Amino acid sequence: MKIKAFFISISFLICFPILGFAKDELVMHQELMWWQINGQSGESACFQLIYIEVGRDVPDMRDELLDANCSLTDGKYSLTLTGPPGTTVTFFGNYNFKKGNGFLTIRKKDDQKLWLMDLTDFPAGQWHTSEATDDSGAFESFYNPSPMFEQQVSSIKWGEHEGT
Repeated sequence: MKIKAFFISISFLICFPILGFAKDELVMHQELMWWQINGQSGESACFQLIYIEVGRDVPDMRDELLDANCSLTDGKYSLTLTGPPGTTVTFFGNYNFKKGNGFLTIRKKDDQKLWLMDLTDFPAGQWHTSEATDDSGAFESFYNPSPMFEQQVSSIKWGEHEGT
């Protein structure tokens, strides 16, 4: 009987490996804007995804960009976020979690993957609720705007924070 349970367990992990090793994460993509404005080919643009494990604070996004072999050129961010309901992350427009250049707090409301293509499409200075769709999970957001915030995400902090 134990051998049968062992083979079933191994078969399950082999057939469904993602279930055994899945982890919650934030995946960010930086779409560089300079090549569109200047009419260049974009061969130097960064098309790498930036993976950040849930719970790992990032005081300086420059380190993440360099680790992903991306330059420090300005670009507009989009993201996906997985995690349980209540997972909360704040994106700051300044390094070391400073709020002086705007911030955006996202709190997941369900288990579905959250897709966020525009980091500034929220009402300013108030909590906003977005219901789940076929493409994205439900979430709440609080946005404190700043010019070009979506291009200047400079640090990321997990959990609840004062002022949001």
